[in-house]
Amino acid sequence: MYRQHHAFVWRNARRLGAPDDAVDDATHEVFLVVARRLDEFEGRADLRTWLFAITLHVVRALRRKEWTYTRRLQRYADLKRVELQPDPQHDAVAAQVLRQMLGRLDEKRCTVFVLSELEGMTTQEIARELGLRPGTVDSRLRAARLELRSMIERDARNRRSAAP
Repeated sequence: MYRQHHAFVWRNARRLGAPDDAVDDATHEVFLVVARRLDEFEGRADLRTWLFAITLHVVRALRRKEWTYTRRLQRYADLKRVELQPDPQHDAVAAQVLRQMLGRLDEKRCTVFVLSELEGMTTQEIARELGLRPGTVDSRLRAARLELRSMIERDARNRRSAAP
């Protein structure tokens, strides 16, 4: 199972916002959870859907830890009057921004968006995997796209207003 689904879990851990330096750890954590809970898997959903749900929960826990750490670090930097200046490549920044935006979507919309736009699954496949009607999948996908577009536009406005 690990060999067969490792790439799927790794990709989605990254896409769902696992910190770059923790994607491998998140992936391994998912398979540790799977090992502990495999007897609970009833086969009502596809194995990949189950893995995706576990990945989502693991990544959320990691992101909460990262958020807490970042907040503490920022408070320390403020205390020491040090500015933290990230210096990543453009593509890495874009990927990180996307992961952050996906993290702000509600779970249902995020799941459908990731499966459709990033995993390339069709509406019918997603509906079957998640036990939803195709119309529900389309509705959630449309809402996710609109919400992401709104986030991007808001970010652009904020950058323009902050520019000298």
